[in-house]
Amino acid sequence: MQLQRSALSRQRGFTLVELMIVVAIVGILAIIGYPSYNQFVQKGRRAEAKAALLSTMQLFERHFAQVNSYAPAAGGGTAWTGFNAYSGDSPSSSNYTIGAALCTGNPVGGQADQCVELTAIPVAGKSDTTCGSLVYRSTGEKGNLLPGASSPTIPPTTGCW
Repeated sequence: MQLQRSALSRQRGFTLVELMIVVAIVGILAIIGYPSYNQFVQKGRRAEAKAALLSTMQLFERHFAQVNSYAPAAGGGTAWTGFNAYSGDSPSSSNYTIGAALCTGNPVGGQADQCVELTAIPVAGKSDTTCGSLVYRSTGEKGNLLPGASSPTIPPTTGCW
């Protein structure tokens, strides 16, 4: 009886080789899964930016309906500023900051205050190397501004909008 008990007690547990094999398998799965996880997180951030751009454009359209301009009611060469300048519930939890500017170049009807361009810019530490900043104009054009570029890509890079 004594011999059987000591033999059973020695067979409990895992060997170091078995544990190392499990650690190696978990490491390989993590290496394969991490890029997919990052893409998933980035798509979620872009969805937040798109929703913020669309809701901000709705505010601009309401303002335009009241004063017939995307500029403040008093006029001026800047866009109206009565909107949230961040994409989330608060500035600290947001992934993007929202900016607005009157369109440059060939604005609608020849007047700069008849067109507005909204831009969702990634906050520090959450950059998007694939799409950069997302751009949405009151003319319905969508685009993205890649890091280091001076003008937006319209139509946008595939997968950004």
